[in-house]
Amino acid sequence: MKKKEPVLKTKRLLLQPMTEQQTQKLIDSQDTEELRTAYGEMLAGSRNDPENRLWYTPWQMTLKADHSDIGDLCFKGPARDNAVEIGYGILPAYEGRGYTTEAVQAMTRWAFDHEDVVFVEAETDPNNKASQRALEKCGFTPDGAGGEGPRFVLEKPMTSWMTIYMLFGISIGTSLGASLNSVGVGISMGLCLGLCIGTALDASARKEREKFREQRRQRRNESIST
Repeated sequence: MKKKEPVLKTKRLLLQPMTEQQTQKLIDSQDTEELRTAYGEMLAGSRNDPENRLWYTPWQMTLKADHSDIGDLCFKGPARDNAVEIGYGILPAYEGRGYTTEAVQAMTRWAFDHEDVVFVEAETDPNNKASQRALEKCGFTPDGAGGEGPRFVLEKPMTSWMTIYMLFGISIGTSLGASLNSVGVGISMGLCLGLCIGTALDASARKEREKFREQRRQRRNESIST
């Protein structure tokens, strides 16, 4: 049975992966060789690596209100060194209304739901200030220059294990305190336990995140040098 593919819903938009037939139709409708080549590479990627199809194929951007197609987004392949790159385009008639920001926010949240994705990158045309502003509104920060122009990056927020385990400790401590007829003692014991576990997990997570940052920096330096 074929796995059901996601449909992302925002306040005003529906975002869903295009089928191969829809992508081919999109290729045929382009009036420049550059765009035909770009969409052709997306189609080839989704065919050659069907397990990672969603990381190659364009995602259709549709208005909820009237189901008008207003643009598309895509990732340029699955995660590499815990990073994926996003691309997007919107029809001129729908520019300046915040649709790009809304769509990129939804797509980055979807990407970050995958354990191996820690960074979402984007590259813009040097003169496309609107695209750069949209990325900045989504929390992206400047990340040097790429082959096409300025690059931006968004890093996945870290989980606060300390907070989680302190709350867990309070819950356990309350139950323990009730059984000991001393809720205060139980909560204190639970807090101490939660603090110890949370601190250890936070330290481990921060160490791992720094390793991911270093791997990404090395890849970026290698790409710049070549």
